[in-house]
Amino acid sequence: MKKYPKYKDSGISWIGEIPEEWKAIPIYAVAKSFSKGQGITKEQVYVDGDVPCVRYGEIYSKYDNSFDECLSKTKLSELSNPSYFEYGDVLFAGTGELIEEIGKSIVYLGKEKCLAGGDIIILKHNQNPKFMSYCLNSSAVQQQKSYGKTKLKVVHISKDKIKRVVIALPSPSEQHAIVAYLDKKTEQINHFISKAEKEIDRLNELKQAQIAHMVTHGLNPDAPIKDSSIAWIGQIPKHWEVRKIRSHFKERRTKVSDKDYPALSVAREGIVPQLETAVKTDNGDNRKLVLKNDFVVNSRSDRKGSCGVSDYDGSVSLISIVLEPRDIYSKYAHHLFRSNNYIEEFYRNGRGIVADLWTTRYSEMKNIFMPIPPNEEQVSIISAVNNMSEKIDTLTTKLTAQIGYLKELKQRIISDAVTGKIKC
Repeated sequence: MKKYPKYKDSGISWIGEIPEEWKAIPIYAVAKSFSKGQGITKEQVYVDGDVPCVRYGEIYSKYDNSFDECLSKTKLSELSNPSYFEYGDVLFAGTGELIEEIGKSIVYLGKEKCLAGGDIIILKHNQNPKFMSYCLNSSAVQQQKSYGKTKLKVVHISKDKIKRVVIALPSPSEQHAIVAYLDKKTEQINHFISKAEKEIDRLNELKQAQIAHMVTHGLNPDAPIKDSSIAWIGQIPKHWEVRKIRSHFKERRTKVSDKDYPALSVAREGIVPQLETAVKTDNGDNRKLVLKNDFVVNSRSDRKGSCGVSDYDGSVSLISIVLEPRDIYSKYAHHLFRSNNYIEEFYRNGRGIVADLWTTRYSEMKNIFMPIPPNEEQVSIISAVNNMSEKIDTLTTKLTAQIGYLKELKQRIISDAVTGKIKC
């Protein structure tokens, strides 16, 4: 990498040395104005809205460093004091959940005038907009925004603190060169990240498909088959049986105190211990007992696949369905019930107004049919699923590590470029 001929101390430890002709200045020195967005509630976002808008949470979840089109719209008639932004403006999120991300910024590069929601700080400036988008999300700037913050449930950053954040500022021509360099480099890195992410998705889909096939069709492709008489189950090996869930599980309803049994969570990943910081209560027997090898379903988020076999003795919330296995290997049921067909079947047998307010009851769930292989075949299926999953998980772990490395590399290149460590 090329270097600049001479460097000087910036006076800011996070920035370090900068090229001799650059300036280390606070953001307010390049600002035309600072303003604040005005509240736009979730209920005021409409598909048929008449003006594009950004809400502060979307800065974290929906946008990268820059954007040219808003993903939400609102209705101007519902806002008493609208706050606009336009091309080149920087939007800072004034509130967030993570100290290391507080004050994330995005730069608007579109043509329409748009509205900023509450907890957004708007910076109008006189610099290259894309340079600002790279500069203000560099590690040197982010460390200044995060400095002195205390971990709370919600973290805030003020307009005054953002004003005093120092940036390394090159000439307009050098800003242009830096933007061209970073556009090319980040595009290349993003391409590799996207390929890796798609490969992880493909591997996970393959894993789920393979598991679903094993638990409903077995391991022998040449085994004689028969119609299960259940449309959504389809054909199964001829020597398997079809029985209702109630034939192999008994509902466990024992109530216990969370002081006596460790709290467990029913998540998409399965049954996992709650954090040690979980609050204990004095409400007596306010939980359901779970013993190792019990199968547990979160009755109010079953469509998301929140279920699994517990590897622990403990307790879960009263809304959970706890099933004690009888004459069946619980790990076989674990893979069977977490397959997409069963997640959807649990949902179809539930009730509610919308998907997020849907409840499955054991009184309906117990009558769902399931294919039952012989016990020794269940053991073989469990072993085959574990072996296959281990191989795919190894590949996805490697890909995840590569993505992490690429993201760190991208951040390092951006930081080096906007602080003059390399000459673009």
